[in-house]
Amino acid sequence: MKFLVFSLLNLTLTLSAFAVETKICLITTDIDSEQTELLIDTNSNGDLDTIRLYKTMDGKVISDDFHPAERAIIDGIVASERDGRQVVILKTKVFTATEGGVLALNYLYNGINGTRREFNLKLTKVNGKFVLSTPEGAKVNRLLFVGNRAAIINKFIGIKEIKASYK
Repeated sequence: MKFLVFSLLNLTLTLSAFAVETKICLITTDIDSEQTELLIDTNSNGDLDTIRLYKTMDGKVISDDFHPAERAIIDGIVASERDGRQVVILKTKVFTATEGGVLALNYLYNGINGTRREFNLKLTKVNGKFVLSTPEGAKVNRLLFVGNRAAIINKFIGIKEIKASYK
C-alpha cells in the first residue's frame, strides 16, 4: 500500500513538473475594476492542456476557473457572466491543441434585444510557445472591453467594442 501511495505521489509530481502555465493576456473593462487573466497550461509535448480564467476585483479573487482544452475546442467557455447572462463566450474555429488556431470572443453587444458580435484573435504556437495575436498578426497581451451603455437608463447593456493591445 505504501508503495502504491508513493508511486501515485511520484507520478503526480512528475506530471506537474512537465506542465507549464503561461499568461496569455490581461482582460479589463471600463465598466468596473474586474480583471481577468487568461492563462494556459501546456503538457510535456507543448500542447494546450488547460485554459484558466483567473478573475479579481479590487485586488480580491472572485473566481479561478480551469477548463480542459477539449471543452473549449468543442463547446466553448463562458468567460464572463453578468446578471445571469453570458456576456462573453470564448469559442474556437479551426483549432487544435497542438498548433492553436482562431479564438472567437462571442460577446453580448446589446442585452435589450440580444444582439451579439464576435471578435477574432489567433492563438498560435511560435517557437514552441503559444502567442496571442490579431488576425493580421499583431501581438496581443491586453484586451479592453468597452461597455455599451443605454443612454436613456444609463445602464450597462453589453460590450460596445473590444480593443486589443500589446504592452
